[in-house]
Amino acid sequence: MIESLRERIREASWELMLNRLNGEPQLPTNPFSPDDLTFDYARVPSKYHASTNHEKQIILYKGAPRGYENQGLLSMALSKGVVDHVTEVRGIIENGEDSLILELFDEHTSYYSHTALLSATFNPEEAQVFAPTDPWVRRKEDKTIYQIRIGANRCVVDCYDTGNCGSNKELLILGAIFPEEITAVKIINDDKHSELLETRNGIPRIIRWHADKNSTNRNVKDPSNWMYLSR
Repeated sequence: MIESLRERIREASWELMLNRLNGEPQLPTNPFSPDDLTFDYARVPSKYHASTNHEKQIILYKGAPRGYENQGLLSMALSKGVVDHVTEVRGIIENGEDSLILELFDEHTSYYSHTALLSATFNPEEAQVFAPTDPWVRRKEDKTIYQIRIGANRCVVDCYDTGNCGSNKELLILGAIFPEEITAVKIINDDKHSELLETRNGIPRIIRWHADKNSTNRNVKDPSNWMYLSR
């Protein structure tokens, strides 16, 4: 009997957990360059393309723990040293079998423990959901929003909307986000500076829990609250 992708992923997750409990090291490693982690868009069906121009530089936003602008962000796969899975995921997407790709995206948005993809979005409001401004949450883990500039073929679009992002779009970046791909970092990430803060007549009213799924916003609320990086 042939195992499904979902079954293989879950079996590998259990194995990783057992290995960790047995004291086996799972060290972060990234043997790849940005070129190594670039999709061959000639092989990827066009509905997964982030842009019709595969060489176009696109601007994305990602909520993540603070302090990674100089070292970049690793996928869970590379943070646990599961290098082969990154190559496997690239192969699944470039082979273009829709049922497998849907299964992969669905597992990713269900947060499997060694995903080779990193989520990002066109809309900073959607990214804010993953960088909470609530003071109690921030005491547990301080997060912020990163602005990312990458070639369109470094990622694919979740055209199935398995993460329920709507028009904000969820872009799935392969393997890692490199320091040179991070172009700005949100400085103050509290309630007063939330991308989800709604105002009326200049008076703050409410902080929404989620971004408007019909929104086509691509702009941050306060550009002066961002540290822009020279690369």
